[in-house]
Amino acid sequence: GAMYRCKNLLPLRYRKMFANALMLPQFDYLDTIYSKSSKTKLKELDVVYKKVARIALDVPRQETRIAVYRDMQWLPLHLRRQVHLSTYMYRIINNISPSNCMNKFKYVSGGSRNSIRCNLYIPKSKSLKDFNYLGAKCWNTLPNDLREVEDVKLFSKSYKNRLMASIINEPEYSENNIFSEFHVLPPEEET
Repeated sequence: GAMYRCKNLLPLRYRKMFANALMLPQFDYLDTIYSKSSKTKLKELDVVYKKVARIALDVPRQETRIAVYRDMQWLPLHLRRQVHLSTYMYRIINNISPSNCMNKFKYVSGGSRNSIRCNLYIPKSKSLKDFNYLGAKCWNTLPNDLREVEDVKLFSKSYKNRLMASIINEPEYSENNIFSEFHVLPPEEET
């Protein structure tokens, strides 16, 4: 409400700052928890998220979502949740979180391709909403070079940047709000 009413009074720079400082934390708060909500509820959150970005940029409704997200430097909500869950998993794997969290995950053993990549064992889950299931599945989608980053902030920033580049450069990209499916990055091109 307030953001919409003052959009003509504030320059673009300040509207973006307002959205980043006051609105974005509302979406990020406990997003790994509400990611388990129904697809309908997640869609409602997406609508509000896009509306905030469009108001901040003062663009028409017809503007593509990807262009709006690119201009705001925001990831779509489902990818923000993926970055946050991956960052939490990074902390667990690297013993930066409480020790009782690491006991929930086990590496795949044996001579399989998954054990060579140091993937986590994905336990069975009837609801596909268990943290052990989602965390292991999310971690296993990460490329090896990201897993080996030394610092959690650098990990999070690198992952966010690569996801953003991926969706901008992928012409057939479509949002997927299914909580148990994760966007897989294309292999990084060697320079």
